[in-house]
Amino acid sequence: MGDTISFMLKSATGQILPAMASTLIKGRNYAIDKGVEETVLLSARLYPDMLPLLNQYQMAAETPARAAARIAGLEMPSFPDTETTVDELLERIEKCNQFVQSIEDEDLNAGERTVMEIPLGQMTVNWEGRQYLSTFVLPNMHFHASIAFALLRHQGVEIGKRDFLMA
Repeated sequence: MGDTISFMLKSATGQILPAMASTLIKGRNYAIDKGVEETVLLSARLYPDMLPLLNQYQMAAETPARAAARIAGLEMPSFPDTETTVDELLERIEKCNQFVQSIEDEDLNAGERTVMEIPLGQMTVNWEGRQYLSTFVLPNMHFHASIAFALLRHQGVEIGKRDFLMA
């Protein structure tokens, strides 16, 4: 028997989001040490048409929380993008992680084979819960976590692979 979707979602979220919080704190400390305004750090981009660090954190945090609600058949939580500071982002990360961890395993696992209509921009896809988790949710969370990590490294923050993987 393979791992349950509750295990995969909760373990990945419970590992990556705290690690992201830890690297964000290191980024803030680095900026303070270098006399860089927090807003400059949060607006860092790899390329002008990419979203800045702030948005990478927002998206990485909300992706598993919204997915958990969808898979478990719960009301979709609201995560308005109102954060402008590191402290606000840290609060969002914690709130999203707590939401995922609070959902009953049975409720998540019940959605494993449920076909859901998932809006993706201009289109809608029909995925089973397990397919949605494995082909969209987890890769999307890891994508935004990776971009956030790269942005912090690009700004000079001394973080490494271990920082990406664990808090």
